[in-house]
Formats: sequence, C-alpha cells, structure tokens
Amino acid sequence: MPQVEPSVLGALMEAAKETVSYEAIAVVLAAADIDTTTAAAQQRDALLAALRLRLSGTGKAQGFTGTFPGDPLKGRSASLPEGTAARLEIWSAYADAVNTPFVRGRLHHLLLAAGHGRKHDHARGAAAGYLDAAPLLLAAPRRFAGLRRASECLRWAGDLARTFNLKDLHKRVTEDMVALVERVLADTEDDPGIVDGLLEGLRVQRYDIRDFAERAARRYTGDVYARVGFLKLLKAEPGPRRTDIDIQIVSALLDAADADVNAGFRRHLLLTQAATEARDRGLSELRVRAEMALQNTDPDSLGWTRIRCGLALPRALFNGARAHIDAAADLRDALWRTTADVHQAMREQADDARVQEGLLRIPRTRINTAGPVQVTPPVDADDNQAVELQVLALDILGHLTAHQLDHIHERFAPDEAELISALAHDTVLPQPRARTLAHAFRYFWLEELDAAACIALPQVEQILRQLLRPRVPIVSAPKGQTPGTVDQLGSLIRSMPAAGFPADWSRALELLLVDPDRGMNLRNKICHGLIDTPPKHHVALILQAALYLLSHAHDHRTPAPVTQPAP
Repeated sequence: MPQVEPSVLGALMEAAKETVSYEAIAVVLAAADIDTTTAAAQQRDALLAALRLRLSGTGKAQGFTGTFPGDPLKGRSASLPEGTAARLEIWSAYADAVNTPFVRGRLHHLLLAAGHGRKHDHARGAAAGYLDAAPLLLAAPRRFAGLRRASECLRWAGDLARTFNLKDLHKRVTEDMVALVERVLADTEDDPGIVDGLLEGLRVQRYDIRDFAERAARRYTGDVYARVGFLKLLKAEPGPRRTDIDIQIVSALLDAADADVNAGFRRHLLLTQAATEARDRGLSELRVRAEMALQNTDPDSLGWTRIRCGLALPRALFNGARAHIDAAADLRDALWRTTADVHQAMREQADDARVQEGLLRIPRTRINTAGPVQVTPPVDADDNQAVELQVLALDILGHLTAHQLDHIHERFAPDEAELISALAHDTVLPQPRARTLAHAFRYFWLEELDAAACIALPQVEQILRQLLRPRVPIVSAPKGQTPGTVDQLGSLIRSMPAAGFPADWSRALELLLVDPDRGMNLRNKICHGLIDTPPKHHVALILQAALYLLSHAHDHRTPAPVTQPAP
C-alpha cells in the first residue's frame, strides 16, 4: 500500500470542509498547492478520479462511471473496473487515513464496487461514512444543498446496510431517516422532492410510511403533482379507504385544472391525467367530468406558438405539371392525366431502412383535445415520421394537382355538358351523378371550395363502392337480429388492394380522406363541420381522387363511349 502524502491528505481534508458536493471538493483539491513529487501528483489524480465518478443505481446494482484524469480519450465515460490497481491501492490508503466521513464513505464505496479487499469491511465503512456525513451536511452553510445531499447519503447507507445485512447500521439508517422526515415536514420551505426521496428510502427499508405520506399530502396541497405522488404511496386494500384515496387523487388533479382556466397546456395535461386515473380506478363520474372538460378545451387555448413557413415549390415542378396537361388530346385525357401517379412516399420504405434513421425516428404522441388520454400509435403502426412525410407528399401533390386543374379550365373552358361527357360512366357514374360531380369541378373553378368539396366527397365514396362491388365483398348479410351492413368509405379504401388497386393509392386515399389519427381526414373534417373552408389544394386532391377512380372505370387506354347529353 502506498505511503499517504501529507500535503495531499491535508489539501483533501481542507477542500472537504463545509462542502456538500464531491465535485466542489475536486475543484478545490485540483487547485491546491501540494508537493510537486510524482507520488503526490499520482495520488491527487487518483483522488480526483474518485471524487468525479458518478454513482448510479441502488443496492447490488450500484456502480460508478465517469472520466478518469489522464485518459487519452478525453471526455470518454469510463466504468469503475477500468481503474488501475495502483489507483485502487491509493483509494484504500486514503480511506483509512482521511477523517472526513463524506469522503471516507465514497472511497470505501468505490473499493466495494471495484471488488478490492474485503467486501463486508468496505460495505460497513461506506455505510458508516455516509451516516456520519449526514449530520455534518445538514449543518452546512448551504442549507438546501446540504439537506438534499444528506438525504442521498442516508439512502446510500440504507442500500448498503440492507444488501450486506448490517443490522446495527440498518436500524440507525431507519432512525435517522425518520428524524429527517419529521424535520422536513415541520419546515415550511423545503422541497417535496426531499420528502419523496426519504419516503422511498424508508419504503425500501420496509418501514410503514403511510402516516408520513398522508401528512406530506396535506403539507404540500399547493403542489398538485407532489400531493398526488404522496397519495399514491397510501396503498390500501380494496374497500372504502382505497376508494377515498382514489377520489382524492383524481379530485386533486381536477381541482388544479379548474383553479386556473387560463393555464394552457398544463391544464390540458392535468385533465388528461385526471381522466386516465379515473378510468384506471373505476371512478366513472369523475372520468366523465374530466372528459367533458377536455372536450370543451379550445386548441387555441393551449398556449402553443404556431410557427409556419410558406411552401415554395420549384417552378420547374409546376412547369412539368402544366406540360403534362398540354400533351393531352382532349378534355377526358387531360382529366385522367392528373392521376398519372401518386407520390413515391406512399410506397413501402422497407427496402432502405436507413432512410428514416436518426432522431427523426423518435416516436411522438399526438395531443387529442377531445379525448381522455394522449394518443400513441400502436407498436406495429407505421413509423410516425414516415407517415408525416406521406402527408407532406400529399400536400405537395395537391398544389400541383390544383395547378393542373386550373390549366385544364384555362385550356378547354369546358361547359357542363362537356364535363358530363368526360366523366360519365354507365356503371359507376351514370349521367345524373356525373352532372353532380361536374358541378363540383365548376364550383372549384369559381373558387367556391366549400361547395366543391361537399359535392365531390359523396361521389368519391359512391364511385369506389360501385368499382369494388363486382370484385370484393362490400355487403354483409343480416344475421339473426343483426341487420346487414354496407361498407363505408374507410372499409372500402382498405379493400382496394384486394380488388387489384395499387396499395400506394389505397394508402394515399386513406390518409387523405379517413385517417383520423395522423392523416388529413378530409371526409370527416369537412362533412362534420370540423374545419372552416378547406384550402384549394386539398379540394383539388378530393377531385383528383374521384378522377383516379373514374380512370379505372373508363380504362383511359380505351375510353368507353359516352352518350352526349341533350342540350
């Protein structure tokens, strides 16, 4: 074992005076004036490493990580086993020599974690050091920092005493923790996090903390999250007592949400948590109260700042879309050309998983302002970022489609009869319905976008239903008292691949019209009055959906003859 350098030992104990942080001790020790011998420098470096390693975990899982001085890979996080044998010998020498319990407990703890020497002796030395350090930390000038560090020392000591069956120290830990909880609860300024940590430590020591938790819940009524946390510590058997605790938990969240109706997003989170807790605890009346409050939450009241930037597409894209229409032989051909292809983002990305690597793959939740919980897509759902890219691709496609439709109007200036002739199909869109769809196009060109969307959406569903009817089942027969049903738009769209339609178009229509979670959901938003006038490029996508389905009915390579309507 190396000989302890007196100058280093003196500097270490001087640095540890009235200090509540190992890092603070390290800073003072690193700047101290000590002997310039090689042995003194090595010992100071070893002690700096000991002070700057971070403790993680509890009990048998305790370990230390950090950066060792002199490591050629500066900034690299090293684990304790990477320490050299010489460094361990230095720690062992100073653990016996230093009379500062805060440092002595750390050195013994490091030696225990490194497996150096007798484990039981180091466990006792570390636990006793932490216990002796606690009252000194509580007397430090920085009261709150000392209180927090003392509570940590007691928890570390408790973990060690329990793990190594140090019964005498275990009893002392419990007594000191109980005394500190009493002290903190009697103070009007301390942080509830201190009490929470101490109660968790006592709970691990198998101490009955229910009385303390109840007192803490009353003590910190002004902090709803602290109050709820302490109430949850009051574990009780099912019965009136358990029900009363559950009601207090949910009521605390609801009352905090009602206390400030202008709390913005914080209020929304409180209501969401209240509804979730009420659901999980079987409190139906309180759940209804929370859900009703959520449903009356205006998204604009959440206090978010919306940052928008204009979408500036390259002019070449519009020129290409325009040239594609210029190449059309007639009106029908021009209409079909708007549906030549859906954006490649709709296609499967499985061939190159690296496309979505990095931070963009972090799953994100969507805030549901009309429901009781935050919505997270299922594990097997499409990647959130991939879906967002698909929706963005649709949005871009809508701008190009709107430009093409405007150019069709500019080039052909079709009247109602010409539109009916181009659109009508004997099976999927007879002339009366073709006239209705023609009205949607004419309203679009008149910038009456509400009318265009409301007229076109039912026609999209009708056309798709007629297309699928001979290919896949869309009607269920009645069973007993259950009447038969007809598939609605969402089911129809999901049936498209089975009927031979490309999966990318099926995915595009689902995101465009009926996906309520992450898509545009235009059919429901427009038909149920959930949005104001939709933007022009979204209406253009609805009209494009109708044209795409009609192009399959007509098979634009050999268009079916259509009888001209009477003038």
